Amino acid sequence: MKMSEVEHTLLSELLQWYRLQRHDFLNHWQVIMGNIQLNQPEKALKYMRETIAEPGQEQEQKIAQIPEPQLAAILLGLIIRLRQGGITATIDFPEGMKLEDFWQDHWREEYVEALYGYTREWLEMSARVRQLKNLNAEVFLYDEPGGLSCQFILLDEENVLFDKMVKFIINPI
Repeated sequence: MKMSEVEHTLLSELLQWYRLQRHDFLNHWQVIMGNIQLNQPEKALKYMRETIAEPGQEQEQKIAQIPEPQLAAILLGLIIRLRQGGITATIDFPEGMKLEDFWQDHWREEYVEALYGYTREWLEMSARVRQLKNLNAEVFLYDEPGGLSCQFILLDEENVLFDKMVKFIINPI
């Protein structure tokens, strides 16, 4: 089995995210261990609670519920890159997209390159307005007959700065 260029890029990105998260994880453990060694268990517990409640954790957990690995990898990379750029991101999709059967009927290998390209476009747009404060990104997946749609909305406190919807249909009529 030969990996496409996009799959190779996704794998490289995921390994990069893993390394960053592992580094952060070990740093968290050092802070917790230091508090315990200083006999400050309440401080350690408080730190643990804060770490668990960090922004982005819930969104990453949602993405992990998508059984289509290439789509999940693309979305995870998007959410992490947005967060690294100081942009709060949320993702929403129907419950049915958590089922393997859904993806057999709604996903094709050829969607990977196109969706990955769209996420690069969305990240470029986000980088252009990064100097604005309180940016939020919303990603929505929609069930379409014979496929799916993905919408990316970038907002500041008062305006929609960017809104793009892409559709992936298996057998367009």
